[in-house]
Amino acid sequence: MDATRKFATMVTDDLIDGYGHMNMVHYLGAFSRAADLQLGHVIQLTPDGSVISGLVTAEARVAYKQEAMRGDDLVLTTWIADLDEKRVHVAQTMVRGDGTLLATAEQLFLNFNLLSRRVEAFLPDVMSELGRRVEADSSKFDPGIVSRRMGIPR
Repeated sequence: MDATRKFATMVTDDLIDGYGHMNMVHYLGAFSRAADLQLGHVIQLTPDGSVISGLVTAEARVAYKQEAMRGDDLVLTTWIADLDEKRVHVAQTMVRGDGTLLATAEQLFLNFNLLSRRVEAFLPDVMSELGRRVEADSSKFDPGIVSRRMGIPR
């Protein structure tokens, strides 16, 4: 498993809601942890190890396809779909161990400086690395995951 792209977890009892399946907040939590693994290199630290800047979520969208049930093994995959000087957009899938697609997600993150409390541009080396990843990931995910319109078709 490519640790920079994939995150594995299991649906445990504490993630189950009154309907007997994984609660929606835990889908988003799993997608968030998976994105953190893919984008962890973006965090900027001081020499003493304290965080100067990192990513904050500007927007997140989850599309549910099938139920995640107690005991299911899950594999989440994250791709970098796009970026600009201050934002990074990811596409994600969640599949059950048997390969069944359970959900897709997209998230838009902002590079946030914790000292100034403002969104700022990525450092040049981070921007370069993110650009390489966008290029590497561009043909590896279903583009239908990202930027779909939500609403009731009429």
